[in-house]
Amino acid sequence: MRTLLSRIKALGPVGLVNAFLIHASQLYHSVRTVMAEEYRTPTDAELASIETRMRNIGIFSNDFMADVNEFEDFISQAGFSADYHGGTETRVYREKLLEHFIAWKFLCLDNSPHTPYVDVAAGGSPWVLLLRNKGVVACAIDVTISPEFISERCYLRQDATRTGFENGSVGSASLQCAYEMFSKGQDVELLYELGRILKPGGRAVISPLYTHTHTCYYQTPDYYGEVPGDPESKRYIRRDCWGVPFSRKYSPETLKTRVWNNAHNAGLLPSLHVLRNKYEIGDGIYLHFILVLDKPTTVS
Repeated sequence: MRTLLSRIKALGPVGLVNAFLIHASQLYHSVRTVMAEEYRTPTDAELASIETRMRNIGIFSNDFMADVNEFEDFISQAGFSADYHGGTETRVYREKLLEHFIAWKFLCLDNSPHTPYVDVAAGGSPWVLLLRNKGVVACAIDVTISPEFISERCYLRQDATRTGFENGSVGSASLQCAYEMFSKGQDVELLYELGRILKPGGRAVISPLYTHTHTCYYQTPDYYGEVPGDPESKRYIRRDCWGVPFSRKYSPETLKTRVWNNAHNAGLLPSLHVLRNKYEIGDGIYLHFILVLDKPTTVS
């Protein structure tokens, strides 16, 4: 009881009202969506079947084994705080650092051949500041920037599908757990924008690339029904978090039509990589597919 009273006192009148409103809103949306079907992630067997279906339509994957010792060195040297994404004790902490490790590895950011680097949809991440501290020429773009970074000149408020970068001026880019939130036609528009802004020889990395046995998407209760999905896409709800308007999962077929074909049309060469040793990296690792988009050095 004393703990509860101390928390109420710490909130103050305004904080107490805000807390009540948030709770009331969450209760309303929980009741409103009580009949919605809940999302579940694909099983290992389903991921294997997805790979088979991809091969059958001409999308072949490359095996990727993350060097565990190299990853541990990255964690110790990257500079992420111990409370990043909820802290080291959460299951998601190593997953999130792994996604950044993938960008670091595939873009060779340790020796900066692909600069300037752009962290796409990253307005709340310290990644760019950590890179700049290591001498990497980097910036972050997002439609909203966290108040924590709003004063940093390297954090730019931009729509990733219509950036202010000059043609062929960006060495590399990456999206960490972000591409799936590009709703409506924005996932396709981003491919064409990357094709425009990347230098010849430039590269973009998307991790994870989310897939499922069928084309689908999920929304949290507060956004359920507000953002439409793709044609013939099944809608689900995710109840273990809040604040997600849209999260797309490609079937092999929609990956081919929406991403693979459009990447080629945008002047990019897509390649798919599969993390084969995620269970060696730690509990809670859900990264499976990695999409790499290369801008050829010459036009064929």
